[in-house]
Amino acid sequence: MRPSVTVRRRHRGLVLAASATALLAATLTGCGDGGGAALPQTPQTSQAQGAAPTELSTITPTPTKLPSVATTGSADAVPMPVGDIPGWHEIFTDDFTTDVPVGGFSGCQNDVTRICTGLPAPVAAKWWAYPDGWTDTSGKGTYMPSKTISIQNGTMHLHLYTADGVHMVAAPVPRLPNPVGTEGGQLYGRYAIRFMVAQPTSSYKLAWLLWPDTEDFPANGEIDFPEGELNADITAFMHRQNGVSQFDQDEYATTVPISSGWHTVITEWTPTACRFILDGTTIGTSAYRIPDTPMHWVIQSETNVDGDVSNSATGDIYIAWVAIYQPT
Repeated sequence: MRPSVTVRRRHRGLVLAASATALLAATLTGCGDGGGAALPQTPQTSQAQGAAPTELSTITPTPTKLPSVATTGSADAVPMPVGDIPGWHEIFTDDFTTDVPVGGFSGCQNDVTRICTGLPAPVAAKWWAYPDGWTDTSGKGTYMPSKTISIQNGTMHLHLYTADGVHMVAAPVPRLPNPVGTEGGQLYGRYAIRFMVAQPTSSYKLAWLLWPDTEDFPANGEIDFPEGELNADITAFMHRQNGVSQFDQDEYATTVPISSGWHTVITEWTPTACRFILDGTTIGTSAYRIPDTPMHWVIQSETNVDGDVSNSATGDIYIAWVAIYQPT
């Protein structure tokens, strides 16, 4: 099993967050080589809110096995949800009807506007991205939205690759209406996305996460789903509120490869639970020390933390739609 190791790098006043995988070096549930007491959980189980975690020495999460049909299908096999659903009010959708060529995600400003001036107005109203030149979590890659992000034929395409020795990666960020957080986030929400990774590689990874607007980690937690290298299986992590280290977390593993076709992933974050849903199956629910400060969602796609990055490797990620809700 691979626990999450969270690395932070500060750039011009903004902490860039990612949970990255590292080899299991301890036998506490969801822990790597240190951290606080571990909460033992397997997928589709939960711990009562406020209950004390149990510290064990030999337990690891049991991966969730999904039916093989979950890894097949097309982009439109699961259409974008439109409208409210029980318990949730839809506040953001995008199924990428406005094309943006490579180069459009340029002029991304790191200020209160959080806008990319190169985008057409309908897209600029919905998306920002980590600006060109920022270093990614591992320090081996460079965020270059102007070179890596495009929209065509109803999909957003993140093309991760190396040119002139630079490993170029991408981190688009949805711009929510009426955010309550200082960095565009909201307090609690439902985040749904349908995506496909075209080819497996260990050079690049997904670390799509909710990151606290306070930028106070580990105290204010972090929520990651999906996470893993592009040749690994899909995993989810919830870093707990009042965390004492980056390893103070719950982990939910699956046996579903990230690069196995189109997938729909949903994170439901409420005051009492954090639930992870993959292709209609709940792979894990946390109900202990849920993060309780505003967070913003980063579609962070970057170089691996452990190992080399091949100059010939590419990572192609396609996103069919995104839908975001707030609790009713």
